[in-house]
Amino acid sequence: MKKILGFIGAVALFAGVAGAQVLQSNGVQNTLSMSLGGHPHGSWWNDADDYGVRFYGFVETLQARIDISKFTVEGMLNWGALTNWNGGTFDTFYFKNTTITPFYYTNNENQGSWWTNGETESYYVNFLFHPIKGLDFGMGTRLEWKIGPAPSSYGNYWEPFAHIVQGGLKDAAPGGADVAGFTYYANNYTAHYANATKAALGVRYRYEDFIEAGIAIPSGVSTNAPLFNAAFMIHPADFISASIAYEGILQANGNFYTGLSLFLKSVTIDAYLAIDFRNRGDYSLTDQRWGTGAAVTFRIPKTAIVLRPEGAISVYTDPNYTMAWYAGARLDLPFAQQFVLGAWSSLAVGARDTRWNKDDYTNGFVFDIRPDFTWNINKNHSLSAFFDYQLRRAYNKKAHDYWATGLYWTFRK
Repeated sequence: MKKILGFIGAVALFAGVAGAQVLQSNGVQNTLSMSLGGHPHGSWWNDADDYGVRFYGFVETLQARIDISKFTVEGMLNWGALTNWNGGTFDTFYFKNTTITPFYYTNNENQGSWWTNGETESYYVNFLFHPIKGLDFGMGTRLEWKIGPAPSSYGNYWEPFAHIVQGGLKDAAPGGADVAGFTYYANNYTAHYANATKAALGVRYRYEDFIEAGIAIPSGVSTNAPLFNAAFMIHPADFISASIAYEGILQANGNFYTGLSLFLKSVTIDAYLAIDFRNRGDYSLTDQRWGTGAAVTFRIPKTAIVLRPEGAISVYTDPNYTMAWYAGARLDLPFAQQFVLGAWSSLAVGARDTRWNKDDYTNGFVFDIRPDFTWNINKNHSLSAFFDYQLRRAYNKKAHDYWATGLYWTFRK
């Protein structure tokens, strides 16, 4: 049962995370995955009456973290063998450093922002210096310094319990994507949304589990248009923590985030709010938005069962755009000491332009269900399988169904 509790504890740790995770302690994690998926040949703006199978091949993902004295070095490398993305034709295979995952096609067809299109980095390298207890100086391609809760994705895309973010909504104005309404929550203060980068220089101070304060300068910032990101978290009592962050300080636009967590006996309640002050392109045609959401994590007493429903809304500042929303839930059900049966399912309804003809255009929606199974062989090895089915109906009423399935062997030391 300790193995099951450890696994579920890791899932709970990821509950407030929207994106991938670096290792949280000294060690090595290696994942060998084999997956394939079905993807329509057409695009969301055209009819999709033909499907092709994508074979994602065998992808080796090696993560390592080394803590020596006052220094930490961490990195990751993805490498794919016999991968094929042509769909239906298997005459070409690749051996390459890859960013493609099954989410690349089952979620966003490479449309929308890099935060939601199902890609992961082909590598990351981070270096941290800890001159005194609690103080960190860091630089790297993915520091992943985060505070507070946000819509979940439960870890890295290649891990068995990953799932689509915010029900599969895309970051766009109505009409700019098949199902629009994704909201960016800036609780990762070492990333920068507008520059589409995760590389950064940063400094933070953490006093035990009481406070965290940090600032970061994302890669690509110039002295002509300086900016930095800042964040603060306080955990004044066992039952509550609060966080606030702002991305783009010293600029006229940016992203505001705040989050609150309540830790009760067998229940954790998370709530979060994001306000997007960015203007995209023509200032008269902005699709600024704000979003708010919440999640409740139930841990069944005397068991390792975890249930986490969550949901959120996105509201555009343009009065012609309607609200978008999603609701989803994750269940982890351990049994027979070494096995975990889990599932994620969600429904998302996109935003629409009220000026559209209702007979021709609608909000669009996404339904997703993703069961998975994990066998914790021992404390170092686990074997997992998943199946993901996604039904997407675009705002222009074009229909797309996607699926993906795969196996994962993970070694942790």
